Amino acid sequence: MKSTWFRGALLFLLVSGECGFALNPQSEIRNPQSAAQGKRAPSSIPKIDVQHYSLQANLTPDTHELHAIATITFKVLENTDIVVFELSENLSVRKITNQEGIEIEFGQDESGPGLLSIRFSKTLTAETTVVVKIEYSGGFDKDRYSRNFTRDETSAYIGPEGIYLLYSAKWFPINKFLVDRATADVDITAPLGFTVVGPGVQLPVTTKGITESFGWSAKQPILPNSIVAGRYFEKTVQKGGLSVDCFAREDHLEAIQKSAGVLAQILDYYTKTFGPPSSGEKCSLVEVDDKLSAHHGTMGTVFVTHRELSQEAPATRQLARRAAYQWWMETVGLESTDDLWLADGMAYYSAALYLGQSGGPSAFQEELNSLAVLALKFESKSAVRSGLGLGYRTEAYESVVAGKGGWVVHMLHQLLGDKKFSELLRQYLREFGGKTASASGFRKLAEQHYGKELGWFFSEWIDTIGVPDLQTEYVIFKTTDGFRVSGTLKQDRDLFRMPIEVEVNTKDKSERATVELSGKSTAFDINSFSMPTKVVLDPDHKLLRDSRDLKIAVQISMGNDLKQKGEFVDSIRAYEGALKLNPRKSLVHFRLAEVFWEQFNLQAAANSFRDALNGDKDPAWIEVWSYIYLGKIYDILSQRQRAVAEYNKAVNTKDDTNGAQAEAKKWLAAPFTRERTVMEKDSKP
Repeated sequence: MKSTWFRGALLFLLVSGECGFALNPQSEIRNPQSAAQGKRAPSSIPKIDVQHYSLQANLTPDTHELHAIATITFKVLENTDIVVFELSENLSVRKITNQEGIEIEFGQDESGPGLLSIRFSKTLTAETTVVVKIEYSGGFDKDRYSRNFTRDETSAYIGPEGIYLLYSAKWFPINKFLVDRATADVDITAPLGFTVVGPGVQLPVTTKGITESFGWSAKQPILPNSIVAGRYFEKTVQKGGLSVDCFAREDHLEAIQKSAGVLAQILDYYTKTFGPPSSGEKCSLVEVDDKLSAHHGTMGTVFVTHRELSQEAPATRQLARRAAYQWWMETVGLESTDDLWLADGMAYYSAALYLGQSGGPSAFQEELNSLAVLALKFESKSAVRSGLGLGYRTEAYESVVAGKGGWVVHMLHQLLGDKKFSELLRQYLREFGGKTASASGFRKLAEQHYGKELGWFFSEWIDTIGVPDLQTEYVIFKTTDGFRVSGTLKQDRDLFRMPIEVEVNTKDKSERATVELSGKSTAFDINSFSMPTKVVLDPDHKLLRDSRDLKIAVQISMGNDLKQKGEFVDSIRAYEGALKLNPRKSLVHFRLAEVFWEQFNLQAAANSFRDALNGDKDPAWIEVWSYIYLGKIYDILSQRQRAVAEYNKAVNTKDDTNGAQAEAKKWLAAPFTRERTVMEKDSKP
């Protein structure tokens, strides 16, 4: 029963702190769970451990609604008469009963937004196991947005075209967001024609009139109850000892089977490299809405988006990243949200390892460069350990926790070396598989393999904001045995320390030395037999550091993201920021020209395409495509002779990047028309 007396009493307790609740706006931003629960004297808020969910839900896509009953079994870890869960504000609780069917008092959204507080008539003693049944209903759709409802299409939606209800949407009562793991049985009823995919092992499907019920069971503790549903067609792909069940739209069946073949190769590599995951040798690959691109899937299930299946080639990078979560989030749990980088960073770096194994050293380096750009986009906003405060699965979160976190794992790899690093990851999976891990536990294992203390490493990379900007100054001396390079490494952070390699290049060979960087200035001396021609800092890219080129790449990447969202003004500002660092960067001028083209600002677009041609022309395809777009602009302005001249220049480059030659010849044969002024996404480099 929802008691008015309880509402007033609970609010009084919240304000007075007698029950230990005190809302803290800052902690609410960082972690909704901790914000809701606040502080409790002398310890934290009443602690429980959810052990099992039995969840029954009836989905009605036409009205975008669900009706659900969640039976939750939890252990009480300290004496309390109040238990608090998180539950989406889109959902309304109708009734809560105990194991005997007796109603229990509760309050929803009273101790804080998105919180469900349950008050028991008698104090629950520590180590007691309690069962509650919570009946609730509500909906998730694109238009349900008001004071009473929130709209987050990236984690929850119910509609005729498809359904997804992810753990992060809090569509069922949750304890300790992203931390508390439980076994689960879910039974989802949906209209005939829908197929529901959930975590764990699928149970037999039962038909009930015009509906079907799909059961999924997870027998080991996981972050539970993420489900997706759609009008799927199914295929199974066998590759080696792996089986991948594919769920996709009919027009994407062929594409998803190709992606399943790639996924099987990825899973096989990870299994041989790290050890087997909890999901075993069977996996599901499920087509999902593009809005779910930031989510990996759930236990035994990997997501692939509509857009990715529409591409000519499988989305290998995205598949490799999402598949890695089967090891670092589904198999190994986390003790705290401060440790999320152990899931996200490890997943992104695992994908880099796979891309390097399948594509060679250049592919690995390209992915490291991409991760560096990702890491520095929002690096100044938060330390890695507190990245959840940026918003779970937001761009900023991905940048700090996954991007920088991935680079932290890479730098640890370089410190330990290949053999010790491989042994570390396999031991980490063995010791914490099916359990929860922490950064401190991972650090202890790393120190065992490294043979030295690593507190300084994790402190400067996980606990603090900032990356070093390094410069080198040196003088070459002639010696009796050859030459000596005497130099100084300088950095902008006096507390940063790290071993870093310095390479001296000569005509004959290269000489290297490892310098223990400490303080703002560190001296080094390197001897060589031949005359040095160049001094290279960190030649193998073992260190995440700032530089002008990286700053430019970050600005370009941010501009691209904003342009894709249609935020053209902010996109222009980002590109202009890159041009301040290097006015001759052709790629920036070209991307800026694309924005003006989209805005139909033809004069500005033409100027920027010409600036791209007058710049460094890196990459080379910029030349041919700049000529093509200049030709299109002249055609729009009915200046056919000038347009033909530009198309001929494009043909004469003989560069066929992204079908450039066919595009140029097409408009040589017939003028480009105004109706085609929107840039075709598939033909862009």
